[in-house]
Amino acid sequence: MGFPSDRLSRRRTNVTRPYLTVPVGFAEETELREGPAARPWLAALPVVLEELCGEWELAPQGPPWHGYVAVVVPVLDAMGTPAALKVSWPGPDQAPEAPTLRAWDGAGAVRLLRHDAARWALLLERLDGNRDLSAEPLDEAIGTIGSLLSRLHGATGADEIPHLRETAARWVDEIPAGWAAAHPPWPAALRDEVVDTCHALGRAAPDKLLHVDLHFDNVLAAEREPWLAIDPKGLVGDPAFESVAVLWNRVEEYGGDARAVRRRLDQWCEAAGIDRAAARAWAIARIVEDALDRLLGAAGDENDVSTHQLLVAALS
Repeated sequence: MGFPSDRLSRRRTNVTRPYLTVPVGFAEETELREGPAARPWLAALPVVLEELCGEWELAPQGPPWHGYVAVVVPVLDAMGTPAALKVSWPGPDQAPEAPTLRAWDGAGAVRLLRHDAARWALLLERLDGNRDLSAEPLDEAIGTIGSLLSRLHGATGADEIPHLRETAARWVDEIPAGWAAAHPPWPAALRDEVVDTCHALGRAAPDKLLHVDLHFDNVLAAEREPWLAIDPKGLVGDPAFESVAVLWNRVEEYGGDARAVRRRLDQWCEAAGIDRAAARAWAIARIVEDALDRLLGAAGDENDVSTHQLLVAALS
């Protein structure tokens, strides 16, 4: 479901034709992650952006931002209103974004203006891409995220948005298998605890619409509201499943102190109105699942699980 490497850090690039040129860094990262399959998609991306600008009567206004899976071009629509054209790598995490934003209809989240499913394209209202919660005082940032989530969870999901029950059922099988192959730095009792969480909380998960990845970089300043959520992964289920995003970002501010981890979880639960026991259980499950994915994946920094170890120790 994603750890800090999945964050969309809105990095500007210097290009002369912003809607025709794919940022070099984005192309390199996409090809490294997806392999040769990325090449034809990246080659076609400038044409896709040009077609969308023509069909939707958009005027590119500057160089694009890019993140882990998407390019975002600042544009003006036919009425001269600022907007943002986003085209994402076609993948399962990106598929629920449009129906999730449509269900929220701008209440606590960026507003979806247009959607082209075939080209994985969204036209979004323009927010302030230079101001997110990453530099705001931590207590205020946690309170803002909790407040937004309490609003977002009031919506119900559409049929095309997957349910947490499906994810939890899959993890019941995948986590023991991954554990046996990866040999993570935890006792087997933790594996059993995670499987029990998936059994018990997964089956009982309510039908609330979740963001899944609402961390400090995924909340931007706006004009119609002080802050709005962006980049939802989209899932239907238990709001407590959201807890880990605020824990595994801005980790340098823990200073290695386990008490700081627990204090942040307490603050987030209070702000979002979420049961702490369930939030803790889901956080550990997601941390373990991500750690196994890293240990079984690419070599190098990507399989570093030191932050995972800090969080699990603090929450256990």
